[in-house]
Amino acid sequence: MSLLPAMALAHGPSRQKLDKQIEINAPVDKVWAIISDFCGIKDWNPDVTACESDKGNELDSTRTITLSNGQKMKEKLVKYTADGFSYQYMLLEPNIEAFPINTHGATITVKAGDGGKTVVEWKGAFYRSFPGPNPPPELSDEAATKALSEFYLKGLEQIKKLAES
Repeated sequence: MSLLPAMALAHGPSRQKLDKQIEINAPVDKVWAIISDFCGIKDWNPDVTACESDKGNELDSTRTITLSNGQKMKEKLVKYTADGFSYQYMLLEPNIEAFPINTHGATITVKAGDGGKTVVEWKGAFYRSFPGPNPPPELSDEAATKALSEFYLKGLEQIKKLAES
């Protein structure tokens, strides 16, 4: 008798990854100016209606974002490199009413592309909120991936719109 099938069925969620990018017809400095403020997400992501931050762009700064559905997310800045046009943050307090995730870490990077264009990359990794092997559909890996993908893409599209106007 083999235990492998039972063990495979018993494990919880797997780490999921996202990598979304957009090319923008604007210089790096202009694009970075739009997103460089850790709490400026309210200005470039249509799903964010408010942001409060305790220490701005300093390491370990926390921000609380309010989403368009009224839910809040608390996140912490873990790395900020102004001259590298990049910052990294992590979720501090899960809120499954906002996103069906338990953990989330992400990096946003702005880099020069071809022909004077800029590429913004938003990479993230997360675990769904449901700990067991058989989540309900609204708490599945697919639901979490879809929700975060839409959030990333709306933000990237708005950055493009702002930078190219």
